[in-house]
Amino acid sequence: MFKHATCLLATGTLFLAACGETVTAPDPQLDDADVAFLTELSDADLASMLNDFLGTSTDGPSSAAAQSDPRVTTRSWEKSRDCPAGGTVAVAGSSTRTWDREAKTYDIASSGTKTRTNCARARGETTITLNGSSAWTHERHYAARAPVGNWITAWAGSFDWAKSTGKSGTCAISLTRTVDTAANTVALVGTFCGRDVDRSRTWKKSR
Repeated sequence: MFKHATCLLATGTLFLAACGETVTAPDPQLDDADVAFLTELSDADLASMLNDFLGTSTDGPSSAAAQSDPRVTTRSWEKSRDCPAGGTVAVAGSSTRTWDREAKTYDIASSGTKTRTNCARARGETTITLNGSSAWTHERHYAARAPVGNWITAWAGSFDWAKSTGKSGTCAISLTRTVDTAANTVALVGTFCGRDVDRSRTWKKSR
């Protein structure tokens, strides 16, 4: 999950750009802190659920798979989780996995959808409820059972949001998450609810 500082100007206006995130086109109903909060959750939810199915960020193919003849397999799957304050978030997709025993490489290409149904999250004393879906693609690569290359996840879609304060609206998102395994970094870029997002962090704390 991305760590970010909250910077406040003397006027009390949230200024995320000074904390490493670029923000433009503010929405009069969904404030900058809400957008930063939801952006982080959107990224963390999808990354976590993909890792649950495809393996953790440090896992390569199993020994049995690595020793098998070169082959391509396809699997479909679906996972659902309860949201902390009610509702669900579900990810469904299919994955094509390619093993090359001679080259000692293992590649995964996946695509699918992510759907929130009355998915509620609390931020301070306010609850934000989301309904909507996005389409995603994902790829990751291994060589000799070690992560290599860029692992790229992209997703785009829209959702309706409602705050417990009575405000509501609709947001569009388009984000790309890139893990550079050589540089040990994760970058998240794109747009979320009319804001530009551009942030990065260390991928694995210890290597």
